[in-house]
Amino acid sequence: MRQAIAAALALVWAAPALAQSDEDIRRILIQDSLARFQGYCPCPYSYDRGQQCADKSVYSQPSGRTPYLYCYPQDVPYWEIVEYRRRVGIR
Repeated sequence: MRQAIAAALALVWAAPALAQSDEDIRRILIQDSLARFQGYCPCPYSYDRGQQCADKSVYSQPSGRTPYLYCYPQDVPYWEIVEYRRRVGIR
């Protein structure tokens, strides 16, 4: 178990170094957004109790959508990519 945790942490720490392209950074920001989401069914492709969320997802609800919930690459604004690069020291 400890080895799995250590391996996961190593990947997390290595992720910024591997994130060279905008697409890579968008994927990281989407994963981070989903990890911070508290609740069920953040995105249409998420699953809850064995069923795909689809229209029941928070993302699909106009009143429930949060500004930092990213489900798709096009959701991530370019300024977030620039800020991520600045934070982790990637040019």
